[in-house]
Amino acid sequence: MITSLAGFLMGFIGSMPVAGPTSLLVFHRGMLARYRDGWVIGLGGGLVEGVYCAIAVHAFSILRDNLTFLAPLTKIASLLLLFALGLYFIFARQENAEKTAVAEPSPANWGGQFFVGVSVAALNPTLLLTWSASVALLYSITNITLHSYNSVVFAASVVLGIVAWFSLLLALLRRFRSHFPSSLLHKVMRIIGVLLVVVSITLAGSVVYGSVQSSP
Repeated sequence: MITSLAGFLMGFIGSMPVAGPTSLLVFHRGMLARYRDGWVIGLGGGLVEGVYCAIAVHAFSILRDNLTFLAPLTKIASLLLLFALGLYFIFARQENAEKTAVAEPSPANWGGQFFVGVSVAALNPTLLLTWSASVALLYSITNITLHSYNSVVFAASVVLGIVAWFSLLLALLRRFRSHFPSSLLHKVMRIIGVLLVVVSITLAGSVVYGSVQSSP
């Protein structure tokens, strides 16, 4: 249950920034009132991210089991990641989705839209690095341990979280497209950024305190 919830939340929250190719395509389709096309693109991209996530889980588990010195390094990297993400969300420049959407083909069927989502995500190698860092973050701040069975559950929950966010985004665009303020999502990102910065600083304080307490 905890593993599923963690995967869902990481997929849901991680998909919020309208910055990557898949997110831009989904948002672009929504702005054009092509909501089903946007959802199919999000599904295709989400499935590929789930595969990347599963690969990252197994690769990190091998390293963690054989190189125990990685534990403190991953904790430090995780705190830096939290802090950097927070700053990015706070200070990211607001963009107009119509101007920044990446160029894409216009397939006439949902199968074509699904292929667009799959190919755009599959050709984005940074997703593997992102999920490797995310798995390191999960291990460093929780007691969750991913093995063969629950790693599949975790990756599937990530896919559900991604698709759930895109579904919510498209539902909001359908409801409020004619008078949807473009600054609203940007403000939400800033709030999340502030929370990430606060969490990272709090965790850093606990690490320092633990080090002081354990020192002779």
